[in-house]
Amino acid sequence: MTKINFGIIGTGRIAGQFATEASANPRIKLLGVCARNYEKTRSFARDHSIENAYSSVDELLNNKEIDAVYVASFHPTHFPYTIKALAAGKHVLCEKPAVLNREQMERVVESAGKNNLLFMEAMTVGFNPVYQQLKKDITDGVIGDILHLESSYGRVSSKIHKHNPTQAGGALYDIGIYNIFLMTDILGVPMEISAVSRANKWGVEGSVTCMGKHKNNATSSFYATMDSISGESAKIIGSKGVIKIPASWTVAKEYILETSEGERKNYQVDTDVWLGYEIESFISTLIGGKKENPIMTYESSLNLHTAMDSIKAELGFVYDDIDTTTY
Repeated sequence: MTKINFGIIGTGRIAGQFATEASANPRIKLLGVCARNYEKTRSFARDHSIENAYSSVDELLNNKEIDAVYVASFHPTHFPYTIKALAAGKHVLCEKPAVLNREQMERVVESAGKNNLLFMEAMTVGFNPVYQQLKKDITDGVIGDILHLESSYGRVSSKIHKHNPTQAGGALYDIGIYNIFLMTDILGVPMEISAVSRANKWGVEGSVTCMGKHKNNATSSFYATMDSISGESAKIIGSKGVIKIPASWTVAKEYILETSEGERKNYQVDTDVWLGYEIESFISTLIGGKKENPIMTYESSLNLHTAMDSIKAELGFVYDDIDTTTY
């Protein structure tokens, strides 16, 4: 069996979840990890049976046995680490947001192509089998033409780094990116967009409310928050029916489809996998010799960050002191 040797950049909660789920995949071997705090890195390596704990990213990337890198560091460092890893000949699975603007994403796509490597933005929602099935229903025309899409997501977060302006903190990048993915993946980049935000005590977006107008007169709306309780549900309204995704739609285990003719379908899955779907898709793409994931395509990431840039412009979204310090 072909195995992919992985290195991990970062030792936070999401990195730990990746290490746990990747270790359960028989086609993956974890060979190295690095983070800002070397003692924490060594502890992380011990906890997840990772062979090498590195004190710098350069050391990790110099390991010629490592085939791919999972980037799970602070948001502003995703882009520089991705570019560095691609230049070192490593395939990259990068946590969202992989970049902070469309221009950076264009550079990532260019670098991946030039180096003949796979890059994929880790957008868990898109790989969920529930989401894949509802997209098939939409493509098959079960609910007709899409008229409106709406979603809410988020909850109160007390984690300081998630509100830190130097780390691109706030509801837009940490939470709203899921809503924006749903919007652009189903309806494409909006032709017109309006957005308002509510600043929190740290001076970043505690919540973001957005409305979009898309082709064929379809509309969208979303509410993303890090300082209030959200319904965490989503709804896709069509000319012949509606798809409802109950809480939490970002890790959906079911959806309800109702048609205007009174038909009702309830699609459910029993498995409880968080990152496993995207990990398996990345590995399958890589082992299959492809250099672009069929679910989270380069176009998908470009559309996502095009819409993100438009929303940021609408909000006057500017961080003056983004910390891109790497290690």
